[in-house]
Amino acid sequence: MVELTAAAVFGVYALASAVVLQLVNTEVRTPYMDEQFHIRQAQWYCAGAFDRWDPKLTTPPGLYIVSLVARTFGACTLDRLRTVNCILGAGLFWTVYALIRRTYNVRSVRAAIEALALCMLPTSFFFAHVYYTDIASLLCVLLAQLLSMHKRHIWAGVVGGAAVWMRQTNVVWVALVGGAAVERWMREHGFVSGGLMQSVGQLVQWMRCPRRWREVMWVVVPYASVVMAFGVFVRMNGGIVLGDKSHHQAGIHVPQLFYFYAFMAVMAAPTVLSEAQRYTHAVTSRQVTLMTLGVSRFTVEHPFLLSDNRHYTFYIWKNLFRSYWWARYLYIPGYVGCIVVVHAALWRTPALWHAMWLVCTAAVLVPSPLLELRYYTVPFFLARLHMPTPPLPRLSIELAIYVVVNAVTIYVFLYRPFTWNSEPDQLQRFMW
Repeated sequence: MVELTAAAVFGVYALASAVVLQLVNTEVRTPYMDEQFHIRQAQWYCAGAFDRWDPKLTTPPGLYIVSLVARTFGACTLDRLRTVNCILGAGLFWTVYALIRRTYNVRSVRAAIEALALCMLPTSFFFAHVYYTDIASLLCVLLAQLLSMHKRHIWAGVVGGAAVWMRQTNVVWVALVGGAAVERWMREHGFVSGGLMQSVGQLVQWMRCPRRWREVMWVVVPYASVVMAFGVFVRMNGGIVLGDKSHHQAGIHVPQLFYFYAFMAVMAAPTVLSEAQRYTHAVTSRQVTLMTLGVSRFTVEHPFLLSDNRHYTFYIWKNLFRSYWWARYLYIPGYVGCIVVVHAALWRTPALWHAMWLVCTAAVLVPSPLLELRYYTVPFFLARLHMPTPPLPRLSIELAIYVVVNAVTIYVFLYRPFTWNSEPDQLQRFMW
């Protein structure tokens, strides 16, 4: 009966997703923005032209290979390819549901409601209805984590490899999944406990014992193989980016971390605020000084951010950060507060996992020069799934916020298009 209730909650998600997909296919009859590159490449693959590659694409062909399933229903049309992503979104729901059940001892219906809330995260839900790589990428990362938690490490490595075929930066999350698997193995064998420094000290001591290396090798190898294979690819390719490298140059963009914490604190506010009182460490002036230095020396304004008024980040940057030269410094106290509440909400996580997540999040976000909120989705999910399940009223508020934001942004995307003077016959639409 409880599982039937979870299925009913999934039915709500599936119905909402199907309605949005139908509306998108009805109102947006041609590939929009980056869809034009992804759709064209997928259609080449569907036609068997595996030797053709669009130089504008920068990510691997994993999504196009998955989309070959559309051939079984006829031509790989725009509608069918978007439907592939919608189906992957359904898979994401059940993966998140299984992770919640595996991580926390909560009732099935409660886990289903939380899975519904998370899958309605606006920067995730929107991209389940257009042909982008985001949903396939997120699904593979979380499925690898789920398999790893069930000690299916070989399969976790295989799915982790598939995640890298969706998006190159997922190799960092594969490393995190592998590191978490090793950390769990060590805790099961009584090695890691307590705070971060104690855990690191025990880890260093443990690494001195060759016998322990042999015992844990079966855990490490599936994930290490993916990372090493990716290293070979980078060496052969001359970098991590495929295709158009000119607009995807890595740099040092320290404030990306601050923007992410602000995004995390706002979008998960009902959850993180309930845990904020657990944070007992004072914020030091040195930390604030370092953050100020990071904003001053390492803020990056990507050309796309300044020129493409189809993205909400264009208006955020224009109105909140560029209005005055000193505006960006006003938000530093807010960043501090967001960092505090997010880390307070992760109080139950092992210290070593917490540190690895932070390092991996920085490794993915700091080199990226472009401020784009969908880049925050994977670290958001990984952190949110490690936070305590909030009480039902707070969870309901979180879900309601997502529903309202989705309703507004999808409505604007569909029914409030505009045109550029340079392309008067081409409708432009607002999106994440």
